[in-house]
Amino acid sequence: MKIMQWLSTLAFSAVCFMSATAFAAPLTITLGNGEVWTGELNQKVTVTLNEDGKNVEKKGELTRATDDYIILDGSLILLSDVVAISGGSAPTAPTEEDSPVETSTNEPEQVDNEDTEKTVVLAPEGDLPKGVFVLPLHEMVGTYFRPREINQLVDHIDEMYGPGQIIVLDIDSGGGSVRVWSDIRDTIFNARTRHRFIAWIQSAGSGAASTAFLCDEIYYRSDGNVGAITMYSGSIENVAPDWKLYGWIEELQGVLAKTSHTPAVAGCMVKSNEQFSYSVDPETGVHTYFYDSTGDHKLSQTGENLMLSAEEALSAGLSDGTADNGAELAALLDLDEWIEYDTFGRDIAAKWKKTLDEWGEVKNDLYRKFSGDVDGSTAKKRINNQIKAGEDLLRWAKKLGETAKWEGFTEERLIQLKTQIENLEHEKQQLD
Repeated sequence: MKIMQWLSTLAFSAVCFMSATAFAAPLTITLGNGEVWTGELNQKVTVTLNEDGKNVEKKGELTRATDDYIILDGSLILLSDVVAISGGSAPTAPTEEDSPVETSTNEPEQVDNEDTEKTVVLAPEGDLPKGVFVLPLHEMVGTYFRPREINQLVDHIDEMYGPGQIIVLDIDSGGGSVRVWSDIRDTIFNARTRHRFIAWIQSAGSGAASTAFLCDEIYYRSDGNVGAITMYSGSIENVAPDWKLYGWIEELQGVLAKTSHTPAVAGCMVKSNEQFSYSVDPETGVHTYFYDSTGDHKLSQTGENLMLSAEEALSAGLSDGTADNGAELAALLDLDEWIEYDTFGRDIAAKWKKTLDEWGEVKNDLYRKFSGDVDGSTAKKRINNQIKAGEDLLRWAKKLGETAKWEGFTEERLIQLKTQIENLEHEKQQLD
């Protein structure tokens, strides 16, 4: 069975997602008012936007389109703000076929992925084989790794498949925001009442390790690791005070008490001077855990926050097993084979990663231009380019949504951006 990546041919919307290419590609866009516009990428169009109750026209080359936004001459425009697009075919009124519905193609193309072996099965509801849903949770908690995608997947499963499903969280992250983790905790604990949550670990530090502890079961890859859940105050150089750390330990102990793993391991993962050890009854194989070093096997080391390897976790009874591919994990989950019902979780994770990656590519350039480092043959043109960069920053803040504040778009910063744009508009008027 080949190791394969998420499949892009399963669509859950009538909006056609097309990447910009070197040649003109057919394109269909559903506007905010429900009308459908058809045309091509890389063509000149006129876009009518609703800005503060007024219709504003912008002209340029359409270089990219998703189901949420378009890129026009390098500027991001949210489809929710678009009133009309001219150029290409005339827009058509929405029909039943334009409504978001689940569609499927014949056999989807399959792409290799070196981490996960899977078979995707698109079977009718009520006649499904026993399988799983996979959601990759990678990189930083609070940006790439967040509760929104977990909620989206759970809602999709509840609507399309019903309770009793297996959700595999494929975790590879060094951690991140504790505040965001609290939202993840509430999301998973709510959904655990009707679904089985599996943590499958490549690497899980800090908030990612805490997320693994929320699951019903934890499985490691052979080179996987979990731990080092230190809480920082403001920056990584500033460890939180003891009163916060002990509160964090108490929180994690409560989380672990709701799973099959001992709360005793939480302390030494958060504070380097906390101890943890265990003993194993040679006859029954039952583990006994200690909040100090009196056990036969001491895992904590003074001066270091505990990071468990796959082998250490399995020996200590803190792992439910080790699996390096889907077939091995399926056997541990008591499944006959590795089957994924659909690719929804992989698709939304990939879509969000693409959006964040695009933001990472343009943000420095936008901030540079907004600060005044712009081209233009006249002062007025230079100010216009500054204003355009500021407006693009505001659009990105809206696009990033709940993640915007982790990318520097605090409420105070947004007010500053808007004020600077207003000042630039006033300065431009003085040049008329």
